[in-house]
Amino acid sequence: MTGWSEVKIAEEIGTSQPTVNRILNGQDDCKGSTLLAITELHRATCAVLPSCAATAPAAVTPLNRTGEAA
Repeated sequence: MTGWSEVKIAEEIGTSQPTVNRILNGQDDCKGSTLLAITELHRATCAVLPSCAATAPAAVTPLNRTGEAA
């Protein structure tokens, strides 16, 4: 989602700009629902950008609280 502002991302996923900022800067864990919304936004964005679709993961690997694959 290069070129998207934090405000635009926040609007699209239904959260606040400060929350997006904290997530992007690794300063906050996000709720599962927020992660799902980010994933869906990425998937929808990649659907219209062929160069992005080629690099998008087929599935999201769930992580535990320490960031390791669950």
